[in-house]
Amino acid sequence: MVRKILVTGSSGLIGSEAVEYFDGQGHEVLGVDNNMRRDFFGAGGDTLWNLERLKSKTKRFQHANVDIRDRAGIEEIFRSKRFDLIVHATSGAAS
Repeated sequence: MVRKILVTGSSGLIGSEAVEYFDGQGHEVLGVDNNMRRDFFGAGGDTLWNLERLKSKTKRFQHANVDIRDRAGIEEIFRSKRFDLIVHATSGAAS
């Protein structure tokens, strides 16, 4: 059975591993990440390279550039989609 999974922080270390794992199991994955690491840590913290890697490596992954603190943006995601599982991998600094 194909599950619908939401992963926050999907371009980070733990989030990207979750995306790859669940995509590899045949599930549909929506990743939410706004690359806030770049704002915190500068160019060295930029995770766009990892997002591009995920896009090229996965089959059922979609990306949403939304800040999880953006209530309206998150509510829109939940209005348009239903999830069987949510993996919250956003760093505490951005939460």
